[in-house]
Amino acid sequence: MAQKRFGSADSTGRKLDVIEKYLSMYQKALSNTRLQTLYIDGFAGSGEVPLGASEEDLFDEEVKTVLAGSADRALSISPPFLRYVFIDKRKKCIDALKARLKDRPNFDRVETTVEDANAKIRAICENEQWRMQRGVVLLDPFGSQVEWATIEAIAATKALDLWYLFPAGLSVFRQIANDGTVHDSHGDSITRLFGTDVWMTAFFAPSSQGDLFGEPAGNRKNVTPESAARFMIERLRNVFRGGVLELEETIPLGRHAYPSYYLLFAWANPAPKATELAKKLARAAIRATDRKHGRPV
Repeated sequence: MAQKRFGSADSTGRKLDVIEKYLSMYQKALSNTRLQTLYIDGFAGSGEVPLGASEEDLFDEEVKTVLAGSADRALSISPPFLRYVFIDKRKKCIDALKARLKDRPNFDRVETTVEDANAKIRAICENEQWRMQRGVVLLDPFGSQVEWATIEAIAATKALDLWYLFPAGLSVFRQIANDGTVHDSHGDSITRLFGTDVWMTAFFAPSSQGDLFGEPAGNRKNVTPESAARFMIERLRNVFRGGVLELEETIPLGRHAYPSYYLLFAWANPAPKATELAKKLARAAIRATDRKHGRPV
């Protein structure tokens, strides 16, 4: 599903600041090693983010309030990654992204592709040689586009770090009615998101009330965006041998009374030094934005 509007400067800006800070520190930390580095942006967009604008307004000259997007920021850091892969299934976005970045000094390191992010990222994970290569993947979807098989492929590399804007409120909490009913298409989407149908029992509780006609009590909704994010973190722990940040260390994002997304972080490399570095850099990136933006309410 497509998200109808982009976030505010506080929400979207903070997410982008965390990613930019992490990538900068990551590259500095690995610059004195022999490792080659790769950055993958699965939903790269046009290179800029119009705030409060509809998706259709991406190319409207009247939209003035914009932030530099994740792909733009990644290409601007120093030292640069050896390679960049920017993916978006919308050709219009990739064309705009290439036009925006083509004069940058490191554009010759960039591969752009019009393709489904799931298919492209799985192909990269399965076909690359990871012994002397490390990298960072950003999954920043509009909704529930990320498939669990893609998460598994990233984890299987034992070389990639993952920042995942998980749609806990948008694509889980909001898709389950208070009476416990879920439309078939939404249920299938949630199962693809988590890679299991266990959520069908985890997100419901027995209702104490029957209906007006004396029918027996059924189930009621028993999930919040926070509990959905906790469920995903536990799922990530099953495949990421390096580790996953605790929910309390992640960032809830959104303009509603409840978070639409949580910015989750996991790392695939199980080596002790890699684990310590990943945690240290992720926590530092988040703390830096705590000071700049403050924790969202």
